[in-house]
Amino acid sequence: MTRNLIHGAALTLLLSACGSVDPQLVTRPADAPPFEADRTELVAAGEVLWKDANLGTSGLACEGCHVNGAQFKSTFKEAYPHKVAMAKSMADLESIDASQMVQFCMIVPMKAEPLPWSSRELAALTAYVEDVEQKSFQSK
Repeated sequence: MTRNLIHGAALTLLLSACGSVDPQLVTRPADAPPFEADRTELVAAGEVLWKDANLGTSGLACEGCHVNGAQFKSTFKEAYPHKVAMAKSMADLESIDASQMVQFCMIVPMKAEPLPWSSRELAALTAYVEDVEQKSFQSK
């Protein structure tokens, strides 16, 4: 529990220092189709990336902030797209889909460039969020 509170406080500080995010960075361009592959393979690759603290430059892995749903709010139980307070306050986006949320997290807490829109990495993390993390949270 203490670790989750420390991570939560660190995330809050990081987000407040970041300011705002250009919504174009987290909005898929019309000419960038998603990477397509076997969904099971994407989910497996997404799990590896979810745990990779080297994915960004902050030293955080996705799972570091989202331990047992610790940073997910009740909106995470809603199917994507849905409203996410952080995306609204920092990028003025009324709603966000799973791939946009991955991109948003790459930019803000992970302090990295967004993943290429047609990349295997983005497709894998999106599949893992939708098929594993979100479903796990919905069952709680």
